[in-house]
Amino acid sequence: MKKYWMGLDIGGTKCAVLLARVDRGIHILDKIRFATQSELGFDSAYERLLEAMDEMVQRNGIDFTQVEAIGISCGGPLDSRRGVVLCPPNLPGWVNIPLCEMLEKRYHVPAFLQNDANACALVEWKLGAGRGTSDMIFLTMGTGMGAGVIAEGRLLRGCTDMGGEVGHLRLTEDGPVGFGKAGSFEGYTSGGGIQRQAQALTRELTQQGNPPHWIADGHTIDEVDGKLMADYARAGNAQAIAFYDHIGTMLGRGLSLLTDAFNPEKIVIGSIFVRCEDLLRPAMAKAMQEECIPFALECVSVVPAQTGESLGDLASIMAALYALDIDPMMETSEQDEAVLRHYERLFERYPQLECCRQQVMDAYLLLRRCYDNGGKVLIAGNGGSCADGEHIAGELMKGFYLKRPLNEQTKAAIQAQGMPPEMADRLQQGLPAIALTGHSALSTAVANDQHALLPMAQQVMGYGRKGDGLIAISTSGNAQNVALAVSAAKGLGLKVIGLTGETGGKLAPLCDCAVTVPAASPADVQELHLPVYHTLCAMLEARYFRA
Repeated sequence: MKKYWMGLDIGGTKCAVLLARVDRGIHILDKIRFATQSELGFDSAYERLLEAMDEMVQRNGIDFTQVEAIGISCGGPLDSRRGVVLCPPNLPGWVNIPLCEMLEKRYHVPAFLQNDANACALVEWKLGAGRGTSDMIFLTMGTGMGAGVIAEGRLLRGCTDMGGEVGHLRLTEDGPVGFGKAGSFEGYTSGGGIQRQAQALTRELTQQGNPPHWIADGHTIDEVDGKLMADYARAGNAQAIAFYDHIGTMLGRGLSLLTDAFNPEKIVIGSIFVRCEDLLRPAMAKAMQEECIPFALECVSVVPAQTGESLGDLASIMAALYALDIDPMMETSEQDEAVLRHYERLFERYPQLECCRQQVMDAYLLLRRCYDNGGKVLIAGNGGSCADGEHIAGELMKGFYLKRPLNEQTKAAIQAQGMPPEMADRLQQGLPAIALTGHSALSTAVANDQHALLPMAQQVMGYGRKGDGLIAISTSGNAQNVALAVSAAKGLGLKVIGLTGETGGKLAPLCDCAVTVPAASPADVQELHLPVYHTLCAMLEARYFRA
């Protein structure tokens, strides 16, 4: 597996290019920041992004072949599915920009675009206060009020990527303007909205002949903002306390709408809420108590974001990880001694495979990720590799070194349907695997009706689901029907592990990882494939089943 991830954090004021590693979290290795100078338009900013990306790899002694993917976090409107920036108001001139396609053509690395609020929501969901939930809402509560919605374990984008634009919700018929609408959620609770309300209150009190303490202390109206008001509220100033009670009430009303509409387990709020939770929570909680459906209110908790100042940096990397179905907290190495025993035994018995050490571990980790996410493995190959595919499926689907007995609950459920206990006792747990080498009626029909090279690719189309894995076996690496199955798998979002000979042929570059054993003739390659896939099966069995 490739070792590095690159992120682009694009904003109207500043941009950042980041380099990261992913291993039980996202670890930022390097960062280059520069002013966007949005008034100069797209071409100027794009050139500086490319310069920063090129500088990033050069100064870290790597090249783009070692970069797994590029993630991009950017304000909307945008089309995350096509990777197109549409027309962000803070980026004039960025109109219908196919940014992902442009980067992929230049660097030959997959690129993924995500709305910045959604990308931040993914970070808090996977790494922060929302970890472990399936239904969560993240609110930016910063300069604006945006949201990212996680519903039943998936990011809710909406049909035009406008999901989560909660700042536009109207809380009152009239009131402070935010998101272009008077009385909006953003108008009341964003940083800009809070500042405008604080200044309006200051003017009103001053005009009434009762200037507040902050004016008497020498602050001008232009200096009045949320931070100043928070300082005075914490010092016991009654007017500032009442002001934050008002903001907390409007926050609670907005949260009530979201709670009733989405029934989340957690609402995670960033920026202002992190800094001012003590001032906002009492009135917020009271408003939610008054407004929410009781059953929805019982299950929701409102918490501050946990990832702090690193949130924006992590968001761009997270955009790529989510697109590739990778949980950054999932281990990218293996510490299980039972698994590692099989791994080390392979190289003790076959020292000529030492050159494949990292390849074998990478293949195992991809297969493990597939099974951790509830997926299955498909296997494609011809001739001897066809037989190897059947062999792999056999080792995964039943006990290999271990017996894998059913748990008592499953066994009882099966016996309740009439299976004799002595038969239920003999059944074993399996790791789902399908060799695309049988099914003679289907294979001959596809060969006759469609094309002789398409039977395995057609089976991938029927069996394959995003998150599954495909083991593609070709001793030369040049089997056309296997390559077509790989193309179908990649198109559906499957991870592909190649087993080839020493050159890798045309297959190896198509795979997410390839084990290229040090042999050339088909018989010699197959002899080395056997201990490799036996080891992979044994490692997976040790991971999921215990003696």
